[in-house]
Amino acid sequence: MESFQITISDWAAFSSSRMKREEWLAWAGGDADGNPEASHKPDLPWVNAMLRRRLSPMGKAALWAAGQLLGEQRPEPMATVFASRHGEVGRTIKLLRDLAVQAPLSPASFSLSVHNAIGGIHSIANKVFSPVTAISAGPDTLCAALLEAYIQLRSSPEKGGEVLCVFYDDPLPSPLDGFDQAPGDVQALAVRVGLADMGTGIPLEFSLAQLPEGAGQTEPEACAYGDRFLRFLLRDDCVALDLIADRRFWQWRKCDLVSSLKC
Repeated sequence: MESFQITISDWAAFSSSRMKREEWLAWAGGDADGNPEASHKPDLPWVNAMLRRRLSPMGKAALWAAGQLLGEQRPEPMATVFASRHGEVGRTIKLLRDLAVQAPLSPASFSLSVHNAIGGIHSIANKVFSPVTAISAGPDTLCAALLEAYIQLRSSPEKGGEVLCVFYDDPLPSPLDGFDQAPGDVQALAVRVGLADMGTGIPLEFSLAQLPEGAGQTEPEACAYGDRFLRFLLRDDCVALDLIADRRFWQWRKCDLVSSLKC
């Protein structure tokens, strides 16, 4: 089975109850409750007010996470991958309900319901001229986005570049909430991804295999894949992660740590 190697050089995550790195590190170590009184809201001073008003809370969380890994002192990523299993499905449901009662549709809601809308606002707000990709691959979404990052890195003639990956999702709204079997704590997660020869960061090796016909999920989804991946990334004692998604088997392993991420 062929394997691929990448390095995560930095990360940022957001939820209404956690946004600081020390909060996520405590969560990864087993502090499931966090601060029950916290109600964080992402601050996006680099997004102009008109664009900010159009964003949903999930969109703001995604852009906040991405923004933490950008800045004047950092080279611009050679590409950005926005990945969401469900995207702005809440907007789509509202549009369908308006259609059902023959109410006029909001052009703004329609334009922001498409899967690449948040990536588009990101490119406008941050004056990003590098490629932006939007991915939705069902339960494989997170892994597929990291595979896409690896392919873009290997295909680039420039050496030493990074791809910014942003994962985001909200719990499914009614009437689709019955399909949300694994709600997650992580609303948005951004990582900077490079190839294995970066020299610093968390080097990972992953492989992909097809499950035999008829094989199903071997264990119930205890939590969302975004949560499981972030815990795997942050815990030094967690060196392996296996994910089964839509008849595909993803194996993640930590290589020898080159340099731990600073918090």
